[in-house]
Amino acid sequence: MDKAPLPQLQGSQSNPDYVLTKNEIKCMHRSPQEHRDEISKQGYTIFEGVLSQQEIKDTQPIFDELIKPDTAPPIVTGNKDSRRQLNYQNSCEPRISRFGHHPQVLEAVQRMFDRPYLMNRTPIPTVTFPGKAGGIPGELWWGHVDWHSKPPKAFELDYIHGIIHFTTVKPKGGGFTLIPRSHRVVEKNLDDEQMLHRMYRAEFHDFPGLEREVEITATAGDLLFYHPLLIHNASDNRSETTRKVLHAAFLPASDEAKKELPAPALRFHPDYLAVLDEQTKQRIDGTPH
Repeated sequence: MDKAPLPQLQGSQSNPDYVLTKNEIKCMHRSPQEHRDEISKQGYTIFEGVLSQQEIKDTQPIFDELIKPDTAPPIVTGNKDSRRQLNYQNSCEPRISRFGHHPQVLEAVQRMFDRPYLMNRTPIPTVTFPGKAGGIPGELWWGHVDWHSKPPKAFELDYIHGIIHFTTVKPKGGGFTLIPRSHRVVEKNLDDEQMLHRMYRAEFHDFPGLEREVEITATAGDLLFYHPLLIHNASDNRSETTRKVLHAAFLPASDEAKKELPAPALRFHPDYLAVLDEQTKQRIDGTPH
């Protein structure tokens, strides 16, 4: 069955009558430097109200169509707990993933970098149903970093990972859980072979210098960015509300990044590439189209 045409994103750059102004963007009430300082010091920062309530309302049911409690690999990457993440190498739902290049999301990214940047991969819809997902913060919880076999390359330290919320996440609602300022502890230990292997194995209990983990609450429409070395994970969803988010990743368009990144066809699903306009395609490989 053919899918219906994609409705136009609010503020879409394909609309010639649309002009992005600071007053229209509620999420931009803090200065770019405040956000940069916060992610540098704390390891994360939040832009509030990036999406409109209508966009959220229209998109929430698509999550329900796409990922169900019994959805299994290869559609999702795992089904051992209540968290389901779409396997972006095999599956794509442009009606959700396109929010990874929403104008206000990209405006927030630009404020974080203040220089040309690239999108790293197809944005990934993720759902956490009520149940076990990553442990209980403050009791039994385990975190990890987003690299598992070798130290990150220099350009990979400039990544920012984004989580776009399509539901409000209250305490105990399976929220993104992190250890504040842990990216600095991880960075300090990258040259210590013994500590490095502990980090590969996600052995962070009693790891020297770490604080206690914190579950992050958020309102539907919020965008959270976090540092690539931050220790984080999901947490058990002890509420009755399913958490629905979209994961995206961005990095500065340095010469090293353009050289080291795999070809776009290896990082992006063809269904996602098919919905990109010419300007957004430049954020895939850094070249004009």
